[in-house]
Amino acid sequence: MAVRSLGYVVAETRDLERWRAFATDVLGMMPAPSPRDDVLLFRIDDRPWRLWVGKGERDAFVAPGWELESKAAFDATLDRLRAAGRPVELAGVMEARGRHVYELARSSDPAGNPMELYHGRFVDYAPFSSPAGVSGFVTGDNGDMGLGHVVLTAPNFEETHAFYKDVLGFGDTDLGRFYLGGGGPEDAGVGFAFMHCNGRHHSLALGQLPESPNGAVHMMLEVGELPDVGRAYDRVLRSKGAHAVSATLGQHVNDKMTSFYVQSPSGFDIEYGWNGLVIDPATWVPTTSMSVSAWGHKWAHEQD
Repeated sequence: MAVRSLGYVVAETRDLERWRAFATDVLGMMPAPSPRDDVLLFRIDDRPWRLWVGKGERDAFVAPGWELESKAAFDATLDRLRAAGRPVELAGVMEARGRHVYELARSSDPAGNPMELYHGRFVDYAPFSSPAGVSGFVTGDNGDMGLGHVVLTAPNFEETHAFYKDVLGFGDTDLGRFYLGGGGPEDAGVGFAFMHCNGRHHSLALGQLPESPNGAVHMMLEVGELPDVGRAYDRVLRSKGAHAVSATLGQHVNDKMTSFYVQSPSGFDIEYGWNGLVIDPATWVPTTSMSVSAWGHKWAHEQD
C-alpha cells in the first residue's frame, strides 16, 4: 500500500495579500473559507482546499501533503517510515480537522525535505468557480490524480530516490540526466527522477541539486484547456514584472506538458500547464529522456 496522490501543498509567506492576488487573479484559483486569519486556502476542484498559505517569517515551500488511500495504508506507511529510520510525528485531532483529513502525520525524506501524510477524503460540493475565468484544473476523476506535481532537490540522489520507491511506493516514469551547463567536457550533468503514484506522468520529481533556498524547485498546476495557459501567461506579462516569468512557454519532452513557469510570492516556481501525459502505471516501462523540452521553455538566465 503506497501514496495515492499529491493531495495538497503547504507554503509560507510574509505577504498574504500578495499571495491572495497572485493565486486568484493570476493563477485563477478559488479562495476557500479559512479557519484562521493568518492562513489563506485555495481550491481548484471539489476538495475543500488544495493550497494552504500561512503567514510566517519567511517565503518558502513548506511541504507536500501525500494522500494515502485508507487508514490501513496510512498506518503501514508510518511503520515503513519508522523502520527506515525517518522521524514520524502524529498531529493532534484538531490539527487534522483543520487540514480536513482524518489523520495527519509529518516526516521527511533522506534529503531533509519535509512532508505531510494523511488519509480521509473530504469533499466540498459547492461548484468550483475561477475568479480569472479558468475553465478548470485537472485533478482526475474524483480527484484521484491529485493537485499536480512537485519537484524537490536531493543532493544525496540515489538514497532519496530509493526511499520514495521502497518506503512510499512511487514508481519510476522517466530517469534522465540533463546537461544544464551546455554538455561540455566540464558538465557532469544533473540526475533527475520523475516518479508516479497514479496515472499522472509524475506527481514527484527529484533533482540531483543543492538544497533549494525556497524549499522546492516548483509545483505544477494543470488546466483543462490550452487557452487557459495562454491567458494566464498574458496575465503574468501584464503584471509588468510583479510576477517574474521563470521560463517562457514551451513543451516538455517526457510528460508532453505545454506550460510556462512563474515565480510565486514564496519564491518557488509554479509550472502552469496543459495536456500532461497520462500513463498506465501497471504497464509503463520507464523512459530516459535526453532533453528537457521539445520547444520553448527559455529560462530566466537565458532571457534577454
